[in-house]
Amino acid sequence: MISFKNKILLSAAVISAALMYSCSGNHEEKVPEKELIFKGYHYSLDTILKTKEGIIHNIELGEKLNDVKSKEPKKPDEMDVDYCLYNYKIDSISNYSVAYNFVGDSLDEIEVQINTTSLDNGTVVLNAMKKYYTDKYTAPLMDNGVYVFNCFDSKKRNFMITISDNSTTETGIINLLIYREK
Repeated sequence: MISFKNKILLSAAVISAALMYSCSGNHEEKVPEKELIFKGYHYSLDTILKTKEGIIHNIELGEKLNDVKSKEPKKPDEMDVDYCLYNYKIDSISNYSVAYNFVGDSLDEIEVQINTTSLDNGTVVLNAMKKYYTDKYTAPLMDNGVYVFNCFDSKKRNFMITISDNSTTETGIINLLIYREK
């Protein structure tokens, strides 16, 4: 039988161990606390896609450079006459970039790269992106390890979305490419 004094010491040891574990620098993702736009999907889609309208960030292929810039909440991190790049943070372990490429002041291609310091989180984001685009458009085809979605925009024009997993053994790297087939 454990004495009352030993029970107190044992309890103190358990509490101390729990506190040391919680303060040990465990770098798990911290989920933002807000109402989700994309219920049923990973919360990162709220940051990456932003809205259910358009393909990403309420933007569709064919839009003019100034229209794209006006829909983005900040100034581009990089800018050229036919290109602009935006970098965003998702949470404490993940970020992404969106690059818009233009031809003749018409959005021709969107490139998105999602980076996370957790390979597990990268897999979760990849699966959420695949599920979202499958639910919104159609099931993808698989081409050499790349998920290929054949889609139609709001004006019934065909475009493609490819999603590839370029993760390393330690980090998650997901790439999306959105373009019209030429």
